[in-house]
Amino acid sequence: MKPLMTFAMICLFSMNVFAASIFDWVKPDRPGDRPGYGRPQVSCSASDDGWEEHWSGHRDCRECLKKHGNCIETCSAKYYACTAEGVDYRGYRMTIESRGNTQYAAEREAIDRCHYRYSNCRITSCNEKNETVSRRSCR
Repeated sequence: MKPLMTFAMICLFSMNVFAASIFDWVKPDRPGDRPGYGRPQVSCSASDDGWEEHWSGHRDCRECLKKHGNCIETCSAKYYACTAEGVDYRGYRMTIESRGNTQYAAEREAIDRCHYRYSNCRITSCNEKNETVSRRSCR
C-alpha cells in the first residue's frame, strides 16, 4: 500500500508541475491590461477665428467672445510616445511603440511590452506630443 501511495503522490506532483509550466505562456497580466493609466491631459483654448493669437489664446469661449466676434475653441490632449527596441528569437531587431500620460508611464509600458515578446530591450526614443481632440465654433 505504501509504494502505491508514494507512486500516486509522485504522479500528482508531476501533473501539477506540468500544468503550471504549460499555462506559464498565457501570462494573464500582459502589458497594457493594467488599470489606472487614466485619461490623457486635455487642455482647451479659444482664439479669434480671423487673427492668430500671439500667445496661447483665451481660457474659454466666453473670454474670447468678449474681445472678438468669432472664436474657435480647440482642445488638445498631451501625451508621451516612447519606442523600445528588442531582439526576437531569430536575432532581428524589433520595435514597440507605447503611449502614456507621463514619460515614466510611456517608457514603462514600452519596455514591458518589449520584454513580453523580445529580449535585450531598451528605450530608443521618447517624445511629448499634442493631438487635437476637438475643434468647435464658439457662437
